Amino acid sequence: MPDLFDFFKENESKLHEKPPEKVWNKLEAKLDKKRRPRRSGIRFVQTTVVLLAIFLLLLAAVLVWYFVGIQGL
Repeated sequence: MPDLFDFFKENESKLHEKPPEKVWNKLEAKLDKKRRPRRSGIRFVQTTVVLLAIFLLLLAAVLVWYFVGIQGL
């Protein structure tokens, strides 16, 4: 298996290639398009779900602690 250094040395000329002007124009056109606005609702839902899961885990721990204390285990 050839060494990685040798691979780069052999293909160094390809690193300096410039793409055609048409490619740059196409890329700039895509970048200039407006992106869809981010929906902040999804982030809110994710945060809410995480907080709800933590709350349910704490509630379960308190209930277990309470019922174990009642039974005197």
